[in-house]
Amino acid sequence: MKVITTHRNPDFDAFASAVAAQKLYPDHVIVFGGQLVPALKGFLSSKSLLLSFYNVNELKIFSLSSLVVVDTSDVKRIPSVLQQMIGKSTEVRFFDHHNTTLSESQHGVFKELGSCTTLMCNQLRKKRKEVTQSEAVLFATAIYRETGNFTHASTKAQDLRTAAWLIDIGAQPDGLGVYSSYKLSSSQQRLVESLILGLKSTSIRGVEINMATAKRNSLPAGFSLAVEKLWSFLGVENLVVLLETNNRVYFTLRSRYMNLETAELEGILRNGGGSYTLGYFENCSATEAEERIVRNFEDNIERLIKVREIMSSPVRTVLVDMRVEDVFKIMQRTGHHSLPVVDHEKIVGVSKYRDIEKAVRHGLSEKRVVEVIDRFFVTSSADDSVQLVTDKMVENNTTAILILDNGILSGIVTRTDLLRSTFGRRRIIDPGESHGEQNYAKFPVEDFIEERTEKRIVTMLRFLGAVGSELNMPTYIVGGFVRDLLLNKHNLDLDIVVEGNANTFAETFKKYFNIKIVEHKEFLASSMFFNDGLRIDVATARTEYYKKPAMLPEIEMSTIKKDLYRRDFSINAMAVKLNQEEFGILIDFFGSRKDLSNGVIRALHPLSFIEDPTRILRAVRFEQRFGFEIEIRTAELLKLCAAEGYLNRVTGQRLRDELIKTLQEPLPLKALRRLSSLGVTEKLFPQSKFDRETDLMLDRYFSRRARNASLVGEDRIFYTLLMIMLRNSDNEAVEWCIERYGLTRNFLDRLTDAMSTAGRIVVEKPRKPSQFHILLKSRKSETLNFVDSCLDEEQDLLFLTYLRGLNEIRLTVDGTVLIEKYRMKEGPEIRELLEELLCARLDGLAEEKEDEFVREYLKGRD
Repeated sequence: MKVITTHRNPDFDAFASAVAAQKLYPDHVIVFGGQLVPALKGFLSSKSLLLSFYNVNELKIFSLSSLVVVDTSDVKRIPSVLQQMIGKSTEVRFFDHHNTTLSESQHGVFKELGSCTTLMCNQLRKKRKEVTQSEAVLFATAIYRETGNFTHASTKAQDLRTAAWLIDIGAQPDGLGVYSSYKLSSSQQRLVESLILGLKSTSIRGVEINMATAKRNSLPAGFSLAVEKLWSFLGVENLVVLLETNNRVYFTLRSRYMNLETAELEGILRNGGGSYTLGYFENCSATEAEERIVRNFEDNIERLIKVREIMSSPVRTVLVDMRVEDVFKIMQRTGHHSLPVVDHEKIVGVSKYRDIEKAVRHGLSEKRVVEVIDRFFVTSSADDSVQLVTDKMVENNTTAILILDNGILSGIVTRTDLLRSTFGRRRIIDPGESHGEQNYAKFPVEDFIEERTEKRIVTMLRFLGAVGSELNMPTYIVGGFVRDLLLNKHNLDLDIVVEGNANTFAETFKKYFNIKIVEHKEFLASSMFFNDGLRIDVATARTEYYKKPAMLPEIEMSTIKKDLYRRDFSINAMAVKLNQEEFGILIDFFGSRKDLSNGVIRALHPLSFIEDPTRILRAVRFEQRFGFEIEIRTAELLKLCAAEGYLNRVTGQRLRDELIKTLQEPLPLKALRRLSSLGVTEKLFPQSKFDRETDLMLDRYFSRRARNASLVGEDRIFYTLLMIMLRNSDNEAVEWCIERYGLTRNFLDRLTDAMSTAGRIVVEKPRKPSQFHILLKSRKSETLNFVDSCLDEEQDLLFLTYLRGLNEIRLTVDGTVLIEKYRMKEGPEIRELLEELLCARLDGLAEEKEDEFVREYLKGRD
């Protein structure tokens, strides 16, 4: 059975969302639990809606193949009968508008809006589903009620736009008032009067909170409606209402600028949802409840503070054409560490002190500042909360948020602004935390380790963590292993980082295992080799300082955050903690997991490629290996670095190693095409052109290489690539590559021979294997592959026949036979005869006919 449902006792928003969902899933049945709210019953009885829905008790449900849940993402809130029917084969999809997010195991659509009906209407519009006038009235009424006629803090612009769309369809505004108005009953009016009498104001860390209390025997009907009326009447920004009953104190919270999240308030939330929050305390007086709420407000007050209270304004900016040196001087003079960069009044990025200082250190003082800025920047509004800005700062790993007012830069909030404010969050700094300055996301991956990793490796990781705990050293596995763990790919590159002395760690580890240790003192690292071939590299968490671009860095001890920050790309900058007390906790400082999920290759800072230009090749290699995409700004930095010749500052051996790794990937041609589009290949291979002919030759080479290797042996892939790329280059360019990449001195002669041979074969078009053999002077696998890359499909088949014959044929007549049996004298005549015999065999002469061929050959010479 296929079912659409929502939380028990559905209100207008839940009901309307379910109706909209059925238009998306017409083969599903709407099933509710509990009772419809009275106002909704009255609405349905007065409207001529052709709706079909059931109470869960009216149906016999034996199994669920599909379940659509609207207006909640918490399965525990739907009817219990449906909860019990969910199985492994049940496809569950959620549509929710509340301040929450779907977990990785949940599928659906989440967007924070004032009404779930708004979300569902957006889905209907995307799918171009027709909405009748009666349905428009239902949907509009739900939106009006859920947003409090668009007065609730949770209301978004999309709620108003959707209501306008429904009005265009036929939902008349004057017809919505009966069910969306806030007319109070007499008992609700008396409750409001009691709350006004019990109203008082208090200041919590500089923020005014109004608290209203009253007593009743039980929670009255329409409590939330009375609270809304009180809040509207008082006109205050923040309101707490406490209602004391016989055994409970109910509370609800209102704020003009935040939909206050109470789920973190020490577990005191008991129920709630929708546009308001309702909770209660058990066995507690109103005074005690007030004290508890005040304490929690003190811990969460930044949720209610507006950004305008702490932002810096006006904002100092710099222009795109200013020199790096001039911006550096401004930062030193003013103490600003983040300066927005503008181009004709448009913000194009943010210049950060650490990037500007590095650029100056690398001799880039005369560059335009736009070349070293961070083009990724985060914006917010002056009416947003401090909590929202802080969350954005942490989630986007930035130190500054730009505050826009109608698109105009009106302020900036920096990390310093948050720390200076009286309500700076502990997520920004916590003096009691040993690494309090390090903001990061945590994510448990212990299950992934257990499920996706060999058992012996899991045991080894746990033991590494145990040794780290023994030495009181925070211990992490980092890099490719972590990346591939999340991608569910096999990886045995075990790179361990410890916040301590790696050599001491390795020596301690050796007490428990029979291993060989090789120390790399200059790198603060050790390699541990096991008898079964396993290798584990252990390094001290370190910072790398590049004194000059493209030079190897200098190293000093540091923290895990700085160690990860020195890495090439965000997807390789994650760590998993291995210590026993926190085994399997993923540490993500830079939004790496998000980039991995989105398939993005992103450099960690603007000077990344200048500091190590080999990262240009690695970026493309990872992009093609995983089917990812280099992020736009990273691609711009990459192209700029290549265009300005930074690859020439890297040793040829390092470039050669990186190129070979790229060529050994499953799709090397795709990577080379990408390098060409980024302007890199012309920097690697002088005078080369990645034209259609080059692309065709490379395509032939890579597609035929494995086949040819089985016949003539594996070639040196880098040599064959260079032959193809340099075939039209002059001798000087080839000699430059020989020197740069450490090629054999006879490479130029071999290239010349290969080109000459290929040219003759293409022109003469051999039809027999022997003709190929005669034309080919060299049997080197690189030469054979180069020649083959010049041949079309028809010629390749003939060439393949030749290669197979060359691989399979073994002459029974050799020089010894010719001397002893046929009385030939040693000399060039023997070599000539054997070549003729081989050509005959290549063209089909049977093995048993070799003697006859020799006799005829010798007879012809007499």
